[in-house]
Amino acid sequence: MNLSDPARSQRLNALAAEYVLGTLPAHTRARLARTALADAAVAAAIRGWEMRLAPLADGVAPITPPPRVWQAIAARLGIAAHPTSESSWWKRVAFWRGLALAGMVAAFALAIALIAPREVEVQQPIVAVLSDKDGKLALIASAQRGERFMTVKAVGVATPEAGKALELWLLPTGAAPRSLGVIPAAGVSRVTLAAPPEIALAQIPALAVSLEPAGGSPTGAPTGPVLYTGKIERMY
Repeated sequence: MNLSDPARSQRLNALAAEYVLGTLPAHTRARLARTALADAAVAAAIRGWEMRLAPLADGVAPITPPPRVWQAIAARLGIAAHPTSESSWWKRVAFWRGLALAGMVAAFALAIALIAPREVEVQQPIVAVLSDKDGKLALIASAQRGERFMTVKAVGVATPEAGKALELWLLPTGAAPRSLGVIPAAGVSRVTLAAPPEIALAQIPALAVSLEPAGGSPTGAPTGPVLYTGKIERMY
């Protein structure tokens, strides 16, 4: 991929962010993974976002799964749910051979999935990476061509105080902001578009999120401070 064009470099950056966050459709993700195997620039962009987003996992407390999870795994593997000391399943050569074989099969299947050509045409996404005034990543917004919604993933958003909400806005060139509705401060959400993104966002260079009263702006325009902004990048 030629990255001498700054616009193409920005598009790759946004696409790599979506890849690492896991919000790309399966076929788009597979195509990017195949490209990364042969294109050092694409691979570097993905690694860069992996390093950038890795600290987000530090604040997630580890969770011990309930016993039923292990029991279900044991049942599917055909092993004892409560291993004994001397005859423990993990000391059995047969188990390790089986596990190694299963791993080889899984790796082979993954390689085939990444390398095999796809019959379905890849839908190139439209992506916006929204950050605060200090450049800290807050949200990733994406939309697929032909669809009528935008997916918004919150990755570093401060929870609004009681009685307040976050509202997402389109920022048209030379026109007033248009609301896409209230969005949550955590998780993944969807907002409806009036038309597919290649039409609805054709003249929209950027998105913004403002702090509004619960339920959204009462005036149809932003009334509170703008917390996050981001340019829309088109992957086509």
